[in-house]
Amino acid sequence: MKVEDIMTREVITIAADTTVDEIARLLREHRIGGLPVIDDKHQVIGIVSESDLFLKEKGMPFSAVKVPVLFKRWVDPDRLAEIYEDARHHTAVDVMTGKVICVNTDDTVGHAAWLMAQHNIKRVPVLQNGVLAGIITRANIIHLLARDEE
Repeated sequence: MKVEDIMTREVITIAADTTVDEIARLLREHRIGGLPVIDDKHQVIGIVSESDLFLKEKGMPFSAVKVPVLFKRWVDPDRLAEIYEDARHHTAVDVMTGKVICVNTDDTVGHAAWLMAQHNIKRVPVLQNGVLAGIITRANIIHLLARDEE
């Protein structure tokens, strides 16, 4: 089975200059976990997921110590509300993951699933001729279990 057979074709996308508060609103409003960032030619230049907007632990160089990181900076978790308020005016380019794992419409669903497992990601933009054509998520693949026999 090919990716194009189960992918979501109507993808909600954002531009590099979309603000973080607008990104958060779109994620909540559409009940999705991530948004591809596209340029004016509909090419994927990044992706913003819920995890990009949430605290992470990151190791300090040459140390076993891990510290909380948000928006690519070390933070004090006790100041989270203040940090979020200040970050509302950051843009997608400030928080996005720039190296995006993508698949093509004619790739197999198994290949997409393997990439998701290998990179511990939940969604993969789907390209056709280098342009965004859809998105495939873990949910798209899991829904194969519930498909009626044809």
